Amino acid sequence: MKIMDNLSRLEQLILFILDRAHKKGIKDLSDFQLMKIIYLLEVFSLKYTGAKFIDEVFARHKNGPITIHFYQARQILRLKKFLDVEEIQKIDYEYPRRANMLGKKRLDKFIFSLGETIFLDNFLDDFLQLNQKQLKELAYKTEPMKEILKQERNDKDIKKGAIIDFNKVIIDPDVVESYSDEL
Repeated sequence: MKIMDNLSRLEQLILFILDRAHKKGIKDLSDFQLMKIIYLLEVFSLKYTGAKFIDEVFARHKNGPITIHFYQARQILRLKKFLDVEEIQKIDYEYPRRANMLGKKRLDKFIFSLGETIFLDNFLDDFLQLNQKQLKELAYKTEPMKEILKQERNDKDIKKGAIIDFNKVIIDPDVVESYSDEL
């Protein structure tokens, strides 16, 4: 679904995260950071509201869960000048780091409701303080990733490409009832 300047909910979420990072003095976020934050927001949305935030499909990747449409969304945002990406080669890592930052064009308003904005701000306050290692650790502690890691230990093989099963997220009905009233 395309809304607000013809951007999808995922595209809007990427810009929202980068906007909040920018407001906290964080110049850019890597693909890795963005993907882990998006995944964590999806898990915590399900846990606390009973519904996924962007309803994306996530798959197991070498370094954790990724949303399948992330790269497509990033490319659309780059073409529309909402996003700039700078590749930075690190000496101690064979692949370049992609530094995602807000582009020249900015949204006047995001599509998210007041309740959704409060939800995002609450979690982003915590997530944006974490480095890549901490984000990965937090992602790996979620129920869906624990399930995949358990399977991998049994099979002694990384389940790269396996679809993340959000049905494994434990939902507390009392929390959902009280939290969803705000959304």
